[in-house]
Amino acid sequence: MNANTVLGILGSGQLSRMTALAAHELGIKTHILCTEPKDSLSPASQVSTFTTKSDFNNLEHILEFASRCDFLTLENEFIDQSILDAIEDKFPDKLYPSAKTFKLIGDKITEKNTFAQAGIAVCPYKEVATKTDVLDFIKQHGLPVVLKSAKGGYDGYGNVTIKSEDAIDSALVKLKGEKLVEAFIPYTKEVAIMAARNSTGTVLYPIAETVQENHICHYVTSPSDISFEVEKQIKDYTTRAMTAIDARGIYAFEFFLTADGKVYLNESAPRPHNSGHYTMNACVTSQFHNHVRSVLNLPLGETTLITKYTVMLNLLGTKSQVAELQPINEFMNVPNGHLHLYGKTESKPGRKMGHFTVCGNNKDEIFATVKKLKGMYSL
Repeated sequence: MNANTVLGILGSGQLSRMTALAAHELGIKTHILCTEPKDSLSPASQVSTFTTKSDFNNLEHILEFASRCDFLTLENEFIDQSILDAIEDKFPDKLYPSAKTFKLIGDKITEKNTFAQAGIAVCPYKEVATKTDVLDFIKQHGLPVVLKSAKGGYDGYGNVTIKSEDAIDSALVKLKGEKLVEAFIPYTKEVAIMAARNSTGTVLYPIAETVQENHICHYVTSPSDISFEVEKQIKDYTTRAMTAIDARGIYAFEFFLTADGKVYLNESAPRPHNSGHYTMNACVTSQFHNHVRSVLNLPLGETTLITKYTVMLNLLGTKSQVAELQPINEFMNVPNGHLHLYGKTESKPGRKMGHFTVCGNNKDEIFATVKKLKGMYSL
């Protein structure tokens, strides 16, 4: 790495933005492939060294973009596998996570097959194409079940919970492409862990609890209130998963916990993740700094908490309007509060516009403060 090292990032949203900011602190230039119509207004292009306007399907443009970068990473897993393969074929040892890694987790069916073969407990599942396939699964596992698109789902999109057999036909029509059905796990908690890996080693972050509303994460708290045994199982599964996919980069793993102490790996993400944003203010090294370090094969940073408790609130759009957080002074006046806005100019209901993290010694007080702000802000 030298003063002219360029990290290319495929994508131009908030994850790309925060990765670029972390890279700049290490003196690394960033080059963003921006797919938005107004690239000057995308979250990442506001802070990147260079921006190229293109799309994820133009192989010629992407290969030209890759030729200008020393290392490549991406902010989402929705780029076609053939594009990733072509990058890796022409520029070996430049793209991380690698195309080979993506091939093992590129869709939910392959992902579950990969992790199950590694001895990791996943939710019971089956690839389905017809109503009969779903009915056969229900006979074995009962209702409700969850029908999922194999690719492209996030924040509740691409999932349909089926509570009666009458709902199967409409669910199959609603979801496009390859599909799988999963048994519904009666979980008591959802938790997530971030992990970074390269040739220098593997580091695991503190396990965080995520609180969902309507399939969208609203709060993240760390450390999670779990037993030593459950924590040990989660970390073991995470290490196995990283090894199974020969991971290099930062990864998120989401787990379901049941009342009887069982742990199920639900999903993974080969990139920085919303559940790890708290690390920017609450850990020695943020997920974004360790993402940059891992992609460039630099020594990984320490991941321990520097606070007793932390709570993160996702700031979601409340209406369709020009983005403006109100009342912003209420956020600014919170002791040990940290406001991160993503530079998105247009807000709409449910859109992730920023996050707010509070650190401190009293978890109940922190949560009360964050919940009060959640109930009063508009954006």
